[in-house]
Amino acid sequence: MNVDQLMRIVDAEHLPTPVVYGMGRLHLDAVVLERDGELWRVYLADERTQPFETTIRTFADEESALEHVLVKLRHVEKSRRSLPPLSD
Repeated sequence: MNVDQLMRIVDAEHLPTPVVYGMGRLHLDAVVLERDGELWRVYLADERTQPFETTIRTFADEESALEHVLVKLRHVEKSRRSLPPLSD
């Protein structure tokens, strides 16, 4: 999988847009992919747009990192759908 393929899946499944290599909007529960030297890091952002430490995963190759991004996006979307709607 490459970034273009990931984004096509995101669009097709109506998933939240990830922050990939600094492109995208950071917000609570954003799925973030960063390059860190020879490694790739994937994590969820907290309310201050900092990494939730327990969600940080590192990968030796981009393809594995992108696959994990997709898994996390699907988890975030499933969690959002399971929340009851806010009442007025």
